[in-house]
Amino acid sequence: MEIAAFVPLSLSDHEGHVAGVVFVSGCNYRCPFCHNPELVLPGLRMPLLEPSDVLRRLGERRGFLDSVVVTGGEPTLQPDLAGFLSELRGIGLLVKLDTNGSRPESLAELLERGLVDTVAMDVKAPLHRYRDYAGTAADIAAIETSMQLLRARAPDYEFRTTVAPGLGGEDLVAIARWIAGARRFFLQPFRSPSEKGLVDPAWETKIALSPDALREIWNEIAPIVRGGGVRA
Repeated sequence: MEIAAFVPLSLSDHEGHVAGVVFVSGCNYRCPFCHNPELVLPGLRMPLLEPSDVLRRLGERRGFLDSVVVTGGEPTLQPDLAGFLSELRGIGLLVKLDTNGSRPESLAELLERGLVDTVAMDVKAPLHRYRDYAGTAADIAAIETSMQLLRARAPDYEFRTTVAPGLGGEDLVAIARWIAGARRFFLQPFRSPSEKGLVDPAWETKIALSPDALREIWNEIAPIVRGGGVRA
């Protein structure tokens, strides 16, 4: 596992749980609005942590933490992800996985082995705009297979869209119709760049929809999905 960072405590990354957060290095997308360029761009990669040290720290916090969120980057690119999640299971922790859904074969293995409790899958844009927001030629068939896997086999799941600059109400409704009937769908406001910047600095001055605007759009989306909302 190429672990770039570890946050020992989060109350917001796995709703209803006290979680640690593990950030892996590397991603197969180049979303221009991504605010973790140090996890995505090879020239900015952070020094890696020893997985054994992270597991030890998590084990020491067992009883206080009840969950670990594995995020990135894109965790399903890690060849030893299943082994790492098995170790987390051995500690007795719940596992939430964040993914872009590009590798359904990895998701299928994790679900088959019962190694994840919750999966949060990012849906970058409506179909006709996916390449612009993934920053590469995303395999839409793979994404749709991942969606189907989560609906059929995940203990719990959510779809979520970071409403990056340029995405409008019609786009968000189109995404909702794509995933119609999903258990939960969340709109996440685009955050202003931190000192780290974005994968594409040209996007740093672009304007995105406000949380208030997203709440208005949600009124149209809510009847299409089973739950969710605006995660401000």
